[in-house]
Amino acid sequence: MTRDLMHTAEVKDLVRAAYRDVPPTTEAVARKLYSDDELAQVPESAMRRALGVANHLRHAEIRPGDVVLDLGCGGGIDSILAARRAGPTGRVLALDFLPEMLERTEAAAREAGLSNVEPLEGELEAIPLPEDSVDVIISNGVVNLSPRKTRVMAECARVLRLGGQLCVSDLTVEQEGLPPEILTQPAAWAGCVAGALAEIDFVRKLARVGFVDIDVLDHQPLSIDDCALYPLFSDEVIALMRRLIPAEQHGSVATAVVIRAWLAAAGS
Repeated sequence: MTRDLMHTAEVKDLVRAAYRDVPPTTEAVARKLYSDDELAQVPESAMRRALGVANHLRHAEIRPGDVVLDLGCGGGIDSILAARRAGPTGRVLALDFLPEMLERTEAAAREAGLSNVEPLEGELEAIPLPEDSVDVIISNGVVNLSPRKTRVMAECARVLRLGGQLCVSDLTVEQEGLPPEILTQPAAWAGCVAGALAEIDFVRKLARVGFVDIDVLDHQPLSIDDCALYPLFSDEVIALMRRLIPAEQHGSVATAVVIRAWLAAAGS
Protein backbone atom coordinates (compact mmCIF):
# COMPACT_ATOMS: atom_id res chain seq x y z
CA MET A 1 0.00 0.00 0.00
CA THR A 2 2.78 2.43 0.88
CA ARG A 3 4.51 1.78 -2.44
CA ASP A 4 1.25 2.40 -4.28
CA LEU A 5 0.71 5.71 -2.51
CA MET A 6 4.27 6.75 -3.26
CA HIS A 7 3.75 5.87 -6.91
CA THR A 8 0.57 7.93 -6.95
CA ALA A 9 2.41 10.89 -5.44
CA GLU A 10 5.25 10.54 -7.91
CA VAL A 11 2.88 10.53 -10.87
CA LYS A 12 1.13 13.65 -9.60
CA ASP A 13 4.45 15.39 -9.06
CA LEU A 14 5.67 14.72 -12.58
CA VAL A 15 2.33 15.77 -14.10
CA ARG A 16 2.43 18.93 -12.00
CA ALA A 17 5.98 19.70 -13.15
CA ALA A 18 5.19 19.01 -16.81
CA TYR A 19 2.04 21.14 -17.01
CA ARG A 20 3.00 24.05 -14.78
CA ASP A 21 5.43 25.53 -17.29
CA VAL A 22 4.11 24.13 -20.55
CA PRO A 23 4.81 26.76 -23.24
CA PRO A 24 2.02 28.39 -25.31
CA THR A 25 3.04 26.65 -28.53
CA THR A 26 0.19 24.27 -29.32
CA GLU A 27 -1.96 26.21 -31.76
CA ALA A 28 -1.36 23.34 -34.21
CA VAL A 29 -3.13 21.02 -31.76
CA ALA A 30 -6.11 23.37 -31.59
CA ARG A 31 -6.33 23.61 -35.38
CA LYS A 32 -6.16 19.82 -35.65
CA LEU A 33 -9.01 19.20 -33.19
CA TYR A 34 -11.40 22.14 -33.57
CA SER A 35 -13.23 23.72 -36.50
CA ASP A 36 -12.65 27.30 -37.62
CA ASP A 37 -16.09 28.19 -36.26
CA GLU A 38 -15.20 26.77 -32.86
CA LEU A 39 -11.82 28.50 -32.77
CA ALA A 40 -13.47 31.82 -33.63
CA GLN A 41 -15.21 31.59 -30.23
CA VAL A 42 -12.04 31.38 -28.14
CA PRO A 43 -9.17 33.84 -27.59
CA GLU A 44 -5.75 33.14 -29.02
CA SER A 45 -4.32 32.57 -25.54
CA ALA A 46 -6.54 29.48 -25.14
CA MET A 47 -5.78 28.24 -28.65
CA ARG A 48 -2.06 28.39 -27.96
CA ARG A 49 -2.41 26.19 -24.87
CA ALA A 50 -4.61 23.46 -26.34
CA LEU A 51 -3.47 20.11 -24.95
CA GLY A 52 -6.47 17.88 -25.65
CA VAL A 53 -6.51 14.70 -27.70
CA ALA A 54 -9.92 14.85 -29.46
CA ASN A 55 -13.07 16.96 -29.72
CA HIS A 56 -15.62 15.53 -27.30
CA LEU A 57 -17.67 18.74 -27.33
CA ARG A 58 -19.12 17.77 -30.70
CA HIS A 59 -20.82 14.90 -28.89
CA ALA A 60 -21.57 16.49 -25.52
CA GLU A 61 -25.22 17.47 -25.05
CA ILE A 62 -24.85 20.77 -23.22
CA ARG A 63 -28.05 22.77 -22.85
CA PRO A 64 -28.62 26.39 -21.82
CA GLY A 65 -28.67 26.57 -18.02
CA ASP A 66 -26.59 23.44 -17.46
CA VAL A 67 -23.94 23.25 -14.76
CA VAL A 68 -20.87 21.80 -16.50
CA LEU A 69 -17.75 20.45 -14.80
CA ASP A 70 -14.57 20.53 -16.91
CA LEU A 71 -12.04 18.10 -15.42
CA GLY A 72 -8.55 19.50 -15.99
CA CYS A 73 -9.39 22.82 -17.62
CA GLY A 74 -5.81 23.50 -18.76
CA GLY A 75 -5.62 26.58 -20.95
CA GLY A 76 -9.40 26.94 -21.01
CA ILE A 77 -10.40 26.15 -24.58
CA ASP A 78 -13.03 23.53 -23.69
CA SER A 79 -14.32 25.48 -20.69
CA ILE A 80 -14.92 28.49 -22.92
CA LEU A 81 -16.68 26.53 -25.66
CA ALA A 82 -18.85 24.78 -23.05
CA ALA A 83 -19.67 28.10 -21.35
CA ARG A 84 -20.95 29.56 -24.60
CA ARG A 85 -23.30 26.60 -24.97
CA ALA A 86 -24.45 26.67 -21.35
CA GLY A 87 -25.25 30.36 -21.77
CA PRO A 88 -25.57 33.09 -19.17
CA THR A 89 -27.97 31.00 -17.06
CA GLY A 90 -25.50 28.10 -16.95
CA ARG A 91 -22.09 27.67 -15.34
CA VAL A 92 -18.83 25.95 -16.16
CA LEU A 93 -16.78 24.84 -13.17
CA ALA A 94 -13.21 24.70 -14.46
CA LEU A 95 -11.37 22.19 -12.26
CA ASP A 96 -7.59 21.89 -12.11
CA PHE A 97 -5.05 21.08 -9.40
CA LEU A 98 -2.60 23.65 -10.77
CA PRO A 99 -3.22 27.30 -9.81
CA GLU A 100 -1.31 28.30 -12.95
CA MET A 101 -3.85 26.52 -15.16
CA LEU A 102 -6.77 28.06 -13.29
CA GLU A 103 -5.27 31.52 -13.77
CA ARG A 104 -4.87 30.86 -17.51
CA THR A 105 -8.44 29.66 -17.89
CA GLU A 106 -9.83 32.55 -15.86
CA ALA A 107 -7.84 35.06 -17.93
CA ALA A 108 -8.96 33.45 -21.21
CA ALA A 109 -12.61 33.52 -20.08
CA ARG A 110 -12.33 37.22 -19.24
CA GLU A 111 -10.77 37.86 -22.64
CA ALA A 112 -13.68 36.00 -24.22
CA GLY A 113 -16.13 38.21 -22.31
CA LEU A 114 -17.58 35.33 -20.30
CA SER A 115 -18.68 35.58 -16.68
CA ASN A 116 -19.99 32.02 -16.29
CA VAL A 117 -16.61 30.23 -16.03
CA GLU A 118 -15.65 29.58 -12.41
CA PRO A 119 -12.17 28.28 -11.48
CA LEU A 120 -12.19 25.38 -9.03
CA GLU A 121 -8.95 24.14 -7.50
CA GLY A 122 -8.95 20.46 -6.67
CA GLU A 123 -7.95 16.95 -7.67
CA LEU A 124 -9.75 14.50 -9.92
CA GLU A 125 -9.77 11.90 -7.16
CA ALA A 126 -11.43 14.25 -4.65
CA ILE A 127 -13.64 16.70 -6.54
CA PRO A 128 -14.51 19.57 -4.15
CA LEU A 129 -18.24 19.57 -4.96
CA PRO A 130 -21.31 18.14 -3.22
CA GLU A 131 -23.22 15.15 -4.50
CA ASP A 132 -25.73 15.62 -7.33
CA SER A 133 -24.46 19.10 -8.18
CA VAL A 134 -23.60 19.08 -11.91
CA ASP A 135 -25.46 18.19 -15.10
CA VAL A 136 -22.58 17.44 -17.47
CA ILE A 137 -18.94 16.43 -16.98
CA ILE A 138 -16.41 16.96 -19.75
CA SER A 139 -12.71 16.19 -19.91
CA ASN A 140 -10.05 16.10 -22.63
CA GLY A 141 -7.01 13.89 -22.18
CA VAL A 142 -7.10 14.17 -18.39
CA VAL A 143 -8.48 10.99 -16.81
CA ASN A 144 -5.41 9.07 -17.99
CA LEU A 145 -3.20 11.44 -15.99
CA SER A 146 -4.53 9.89 -12.80
CA PRO A 147 -3.06 6.63 -11.49
CA ARG A 148 -6.43 6.05 -9.73
CA LYS A 149 -8.85 6.11 -12.64
CA THR A 150 -11.64 4.12 -10.98
CA ARG A 151 -11.58 6.64 -8.13
CA VAL A 152 -11.88 9.50 -10.64
CA MET A 153 -14.86 7.85 -12.31
CA ALA A 154 -16.50 7.20 -8.93
CA GLU A 155 -16.09 10.88 -8.09
CA CYS A 156 -17.73 11.79 -11.40
CA ALA A 157 -20.67 9.56 -10.52
CA ARG A 158 -20.90 11.16 -7.07
CA VAL A 159 -21.12 14.77 -8.25
CA LEU A 160 -23.36 14.14 -11.27
CA ARG A 161 -27.10 14.44 -10.92
CA LEU A 162 -29.10 11.28 -11.68
CA GLY A 163 -29.44 11.05 -15.44
CA GLY A 164 -26.45 13.36 -15.86
CA GLN A 165 -23.99 13.03 -18.69
CA LEU A 166 -20.26 12.31 -18.90
CA CYS A 167 -18.54 13.05 -22.22
CA VAL A 168 -14.76 12.73 -22.35
CA SER A 169 -11.88 12.42 -24.77
CA ASP A 170 -8.88 10.33 -23.83
CA LEU A 171 -6.25 7.97 -25.17
CA THR A 172 -6.49 4.19 -25.21
CA VAL A 173 -3.77 1.66 -25.91
CA GLU A 174 -4.52 -1.85 -27.10
CA GLN A 175 -2.55 -5.09 -27.45
CA GLU A 176 0.79 -5.22 -25.67
CA GLY A 177 1.15 -1.44 -25.55
CA LEU A 178 4.41 0.47 -25.80
CA PRO A 179 7.97 -0.61 -24.97
CA PRO A 180 8.85 -0.27 -21.27
CA GLU A 181 11.64 2.14 -22.16
CA ILE A 182 8.91 4.51 -23.38
CA LEU A 183 6.43 3.86 -20.59
CA THR A 184 8.96 4.73 -17.90
CA GLN A 185 9.61 8.17 -19.39
CA PRO A 186 7.96 11.00 -17.39
CA ALA A 187 6.80 12.49 -20.70
CA ALA A 188 4.80 9.34 -21.41
CA TRP A 189 2.73 9.89 -18.24
CA ALA A 190 2.39 13.62 -18.85
CA GLY A 191 1.28 12.91 -22.40
CA CYS A 192 -1.39 10.41 -21.23
CA VAL A 193 0.27 7.51 -23.07
CA ALA A 194 1.81 5.58 -20.16
CA GLY A 195 -1.40 5.79 -18.14
CA ALA A 196 -3.71 4.85 -21.00
CA LEU A 197 -6.26 2.08 -20.52
CA ALA A 198 -7.48 -0.36 -23.09
CA GLU A 199 -10.85 0.81 -24.43
CA ILE A 200 -12.73 -2.12 -22.91
CA ASP A 201 -11.19 -1.42 -19.49
CA PHE A 202 -12.23 2.23 -19.68
CA VAL A 203 -15.81 1.20 -20.45
CA ARG A 204 -15.86 -1.46 -17.72
CA LYS A 205 -14.64 0.98 -15.08
CA LEU A 206 -17.41 3.43 -16.00
CA ALA A 207 -20.03 0.69 -15.77
CA ARG A 208 -18.67 -0.44 -12.40
CA VAL A 209 -19.36 2.95 -10.80
CA GLY A 210 -22.90 3.29 -12.15
CA PHE A 211 -22.73 4.66 -15.69
CA VAL A 212 -25.06 3.26 -18.36
CA ASP A 213 -25.58 3.65 -22.12
CA ILE A 214 -21.82 3.92 -22.54
CA ASP A 215 -20.90 4.69 -26.16
CA VAL A 216 -17.48 5.03 -27.76
CA LEU A 217 -18.33 7.62 -30.40
CA ASP A 218 -15.05 8.31 -32.14
CA HIS A 219 -11.68 6.68 -32.77
CA GLN A 220 -8.69 8.60 -34.12
CA PRO A 221 -5.14 7.21 -34.29
CA LEU A 222 -2.41 9.13 -32.48
CA SER A 223 0.84 8.96 -34.42
CA ILE A 224 4.36 9.77 -33.30
CA ASP A 225 4.12 12.90 -35.48
CA ASP A 226 1.00 13.86 -33.51
CA CYS A 227 2.87 13.35 -30.23
CA ALA A 228 5.54 15.73 -31.50
CA LEU A 229 2.94 18.55 -31.60
CA TYR A 230 2.81 18.49 -27.79
CA PRO A 231 5.67 20.13 -25.86
CA LEU A 232 5.13 17.49 -23.17
CA PHE A 233 7.10 15.13 -25.43
CA SER A 234 10.73 16.22 -25.68
CA ASP A 235 12.77 15.76 -28.87
CA GLU A 236 14.66 13.00 -27.06
CA VAL A 237 11.49 11.07 -26.24
CA ILE A 238 10.15 11.44 -29.77
CA ALA A 239 13.47 10.13 -31.11
CA LEU A 240 13.27 7.22 -28.66
CA MET A 241 9.76 6.41 -29.84
CA ARG A 242 10.86 6.41 -33.47
CA ARG A 243 13.73 4.09 -32.64
CA LEU A 244 12.00 1.60 -30.33
CA ILE A 245 8.49 1.39 -31.75
CA PRO A 246 8.20 -0.77 -34.89
CA ALA A 247 7.83 1.33 -38.04
CA GLU A 248 4.43 -0.15 -38.84
CA GLN A 249 3.11 1.25 -35.52
CA HIS A 250 4.41 4.81 -35.98
CA GLY A 251 1.07 5.96 -37.38
CA SER A 252 -0.91 4.67 -34.39
CA VAL A 253 0.87 4.45 -31.04
CA ALA A 254 -2.43 5.08 -29.26
CA THR A 255 -6.05 5.84 -30.12
CA ALA A 256 -7.91 9.00 -29.16
CA VAL A 257 -11.49 8.10 -28.27
CA VAL A 258 -14.60 10.02 -27.31
CA ILE A 259 -16.75 8.26 -24.72
CA ARG A 260 -20.21 9.37 -23.65
CA ALA A 261 -22.16 7.83 -20.79
CA TRP A 262 -25.05 8.63 -18.47
CA LEU A 263 -25.45 8.22 -14.74
CA ALA A 264 -28.24 5.73 -14.16
CA ALA A 265 -31.44 7.53 -13.26
CA ALA A 266 -33.52 6.47 -10.26
CA GLY A 267 -35.41 3.28 -10.99
CA SER A 268 -33.40 2.44 -14.11
